[in-house]
Amino acid sequence: MRERFASYEIYEKLGSGGLAAVHLARSRAISNPVALKRLFPHIANVRELVGAFIDEARLAKYLRHPGIARVYEFGKLRGIYYIAFEFVPGPTLLQLQEHCQEYVGPIPTMVVLEIAYQLCDALDHAHNCRNELGLPLGIVHRDVSPQNVIVSDTGQVKLIDFGLAKTKQQTVHSQAGVIKGKLNYVAPEYLAGKLDARCDLWALGVVMYELLTGRRLFDAPEQLEILERVRSLPIPPPSKANPEVPAEVDRIVLTALSRDPQKRWQTAGDMRDAIGRAAAGRLTQKQFVSWVEWAFSQKQPLRREDSGVSALHEIIQSKDIEVVGKLPAISEAMMERRRESVAMMPALGAAMLQRRSSGRWLWLALILVALAAGALMRAAGVL
Repeated sequence: MRERFASYEIYEKLGSGGLAAVHLARSRAISNPVALKRLFPHIANVRELVGAFIDEARLAKYLRHPGIARVYEFGKLRGIYYIAFEFVPGPTLLQLQEHCQEYVGPIPTMVVLEIAYQLCDALDHAHNCRNELGLPLGIVHRDVSPQNVIVSDTGQVKLIDFGLAKTKQQTVHSQAGVIKGKLNYVAPEYLAGKLDARCDLWALGVVMYELLTGRRLFDAPEQLEILERVRSLPIPPPSKANPEVPAEVDRIVLTALSRDPQKRWQTAGDMRDAIGRAAAGRLTQKQFVSWVEWAFSQKQPLRREDSGVSALHEIIQSKDIEVVGKLPAISEAMMERRRESVAMMPALGAAMLQRRSSGRWLWLALILVALAAGALMRAAGVL
């Protein structure tokens, strides 16, 4: 028998942490399934944690954007606080990232740009939210990371979990010196106690770098080492690890990862517009979804001649999928380089065969000379 909670019928568990559990649930009052997040009962007496949970629910009425998972209901039943979120079917960005690392390789630049463009648009909305009086709320997500991004099966990228979001009007304020969020994605100035919307753009820069290269940027076995790397590790351009990344995309990522906030992108809208220009045309939802589905269909490491880029090129050129505009310039350039390398293979093979053939004749000549010399020496009585 399924559990019932308030008006909700509980199904499978979607996840849990130290503070709450999330279940798939349904309610007659809501047409779509929901992700029901419930605080554990023992948390109810911890004022700061309950306050943060309430703040997360209160933010919902202001966050109305297709790239942000919406909240349907907030309440308390039998001492348990709960929030009913929009359930977004699809993998997290972390799941996509880990799967590609194992089976596909680096995610194509155009796919990364589409993900980043949508996230910038969602952050631009959150950062500019105002209350009923028109006053800015000053929302900072503080936990932009692959775990908190869902790539929905419709092609809409969703930013989730505003549980750590910072606003000017919080019920409970965090203790001084306490860092919220995942350390690998925390901006260096936040480590010194300075926090504003540009910290979210730093985190997005880290996400872009890791998607483009298939490598973690500041990862280390110890937290103190992670913090030190965030503060001072030299950050190479993504193209150093992935030559397919164009210079303009390098510039976007490195600007987001400037340790001086004044030299970083100043707004999510600015970063979004730069991404749009670099992409020279966005993927359609069908193209984006088709590539993600193709990536998850790969269960064995790709052969050397295959790649996520070539698969994306075939999807874009497919007659079964609507194409808006021409093939983006940077993807065309990538494929041109790939075609050139493939075209060179016969010539390279012929040259190698020629060198091998020449080598064989040289060895044969040396052997004949040695035999002739031996015969002469025997005739002379030397041997």
